[in-house]
Amino acid sequence: MKYGISIDKKRKSTRLAAICVALAALVVSFFAFTTESQAFTQTQGTVTDGPVWVRESPVDGTPLTSEEPGNTVTVLDETEGKDGKKWYQVRTKKDGKNLTGYIRSDFISLEGEQQQELTAEDEAYIQELKAAGFPESYCGSLLALHKKYPSWQFTAVLTGLDWTDAVAAESAAGKNLVQSTVNDARKSTDSAAYDWKTNTWYGYDGDGWVCASTEYIAYCMDPRNFLDDTYIFQFETLEYAQYQNKAGVQNILKNTFMSGNYTDTDGEKRSYAQTFLEAGKELLVSPYHLASRCKQEQGKNGTSPLITGSYNSYEGYYNYFNIGAYTTSTASASVNGLMTAKRSGWDSIYKSILGGSKVVADNYVKKGQNTIYFEKFNVVYQNSLYSHQYMTNLMAAISEGSSMGQAYENKEQAFVFRIPVYENMPESAVTFEDKGNPNNWLKSLKIQGCSLTPSFKPGKTEYSLVVGENVSEIEITAKAVAGTSVVNGTGNYSLKYGDNEIKVTCVSQSGEERVYTITVARQQGDGTSSGSDGQITSSYPLDTYMTGIQPGSSAQSVLGAVSAKEGTLKILNADGTENTGTVATGNRLSLEVDGQTVSQYEIVIYGDINGDGKISNADQVLMQKQILGIEVLGGSALEAANVSRDGGVTNKDLVILQKHILNIALIDQ
Repeated sequence: MKYGISIDKKRKSTRLAAICVALAALVVSFFAFTTESQAFTQTQGTVTDGPVWVRESPVDGTPLTSEEPGNTVTVLDETEGKDGKKWYQVRTKKDGKNLTGYIRSDFISLEGEQQQELTAEDEAYIQELKAAGFPESYCGSLLALHKKYPSWQFTAVLTGLDWTDAVAAESAAGKNLVQSTVNDARKSTDSAAYDWKTNTWYGYDGDGWVCASTEYIAYCMDPRNFLDDTYIFQFETLEYAQYQNKAGVQNILKNTFMSGNYTDTDGEKRSYAQTFLEAGKELLVSPYHLASRCKQEQGKNGTSPLITGSYNSYEGYYNYFNIGAYTTSTASASVNGLMTAKRSGWDSIYKSILGGSKVVADNYVKKGQNTIYFEKFNVVYQNSLYSHQYMTNLMAAISEGSSMGQAYENKEQAFVFRIPVYENMPESAVTFEDKGNPNNWLKSLKIQGCSLTPSFKPGKTEYSLVVGENVSEIEITAKAVAGTSVVNGTGNYSLKYGDNEIKVTCVSQSGEERVYTITVARQQGDGTSSGSDGQITSSYPLDTYMTGIQPGSSAQSVLGAVSAKEGTLKILNADGTENTGTVATGNRLSLEVDGQTVSQYEIVIYGDINGDGKISNADQVLMQKQILGIEVLGGSALEAANVSRDGGVTNKDLVILQKHILNIALIDQ
């Protein structure tokens, strides 16, 4: 930047020199101030690749949400992460609310920056990638890595598997697990994994692990989410390479119990890093992979009973890779793992590491599952697709891959990455958001002083209720299964005559809404003289329904008991045609004046639920289904089932109906 200021060094005047020095200091100060101001000037930025995480803090902060390529964010600040890269603090929106987090700077183009056009060389490389089998959606990220690390090699592994089928297969209960403490959106709600009625997840491999959700599995399976220089190492080939050395192994093991030496059962002091290096060279498998796998299995502190050498009845035996360590009905994971160690002769730490490494090599790497990703998601070993998988921890490949990547101090090496490609993949990488608990079921739904039909069950959403003329108001209470859900629609409701539809909603923490509908039918008057509109006079009660008609009555006899000031009265079938035969539930008494219908009353014969004009076993079956909640009745059929007239359909109504069918006591119409 030029400021139009020039200092002539040949001038010897002390005064002038002093002025010049002061002026120069002012210029430097101004430059620094200007640069600092520019660094913190709020501006707009466009996401250029991705989808990319917006993290709570730079590098490895908790993902808050993700942004797609082309999305605009507000850039608030910049900082250097512990990875030595520049990170932007950005403001974006999530669920309509402002959210602040961090995105690495190379994923954002600031407003006013010139977009770098692809060179002819870039275009040629992209064509090479496509020719190798990589879809368009892979190429942008791989090109960026190629330009940064020209010696890296990318191999497309064409699985031939349909993407949707692969995700569905990996979503089978127990195949992919997450820790029970993670965000609930990452957990499966399949019936084999979760109880909606109690909002509890079933433990797999102990209570601390539960089934992962299909959405999160899809995110973790999609290679396009991990094509950067941190997470791509889950696709690194697992064969031994000359560039792998003891220092790299030590980088993986630093800050863990394996960072230094150990004294083995033969009294020899050995280095953990050297042991993994020797195992890798002997088996022709990456020692970095072996060290990362062991670190994944044993954790930072190494407190597992499998590696103490002092477990009761298995003293002197070790299982560093947890081979065969799973819970059965007859033994714990520790016992099963140490039984495996004893059978295998792993009576020293060295033998355990070497033996476990050989299992990994023989059973996985040498069967084509030669990346951490393929060990986690078996989409290449055709003899046991989806089932020959080393670990159930869904995050294992991501975690181990990151650990391996961090082991390389020098990444300017000819790494080979085998990256899977599926058939019919989404056009862009699968995204995922930690939205929280998905449960939107009600635990209870009640109307004070009344019984719902059918009886409340959390999985049912349609209910009905009949109340008398004197019930002008009801109070609805409800409680959600999950404490994180919000219930709307409870409280007091005024009732009009006829049907009143009331909706109670339960909204989950993740935003899904479930609607429970209650239809409350309020009766009107006793109907013994005339209709509410004053047009019809009847010997039968006329209120919400026309009742009082005996089963088997003919349309002619019913019409003989009603009259109108003017017009024509007819009995109509449910389809609107005139009924001249037997009257049934669902028929209508209709008054027409000058060809126009001016009044109608739907007919109910108590006990005639199916609308055939008779009361029989067929009606009993319908009532039983209503009581059990198998089928939900409505309208005149529901009213016909309420033979006791107490506002709901219960076993009491069933007994009355059965007595009528057996001719013990007839239903009072």
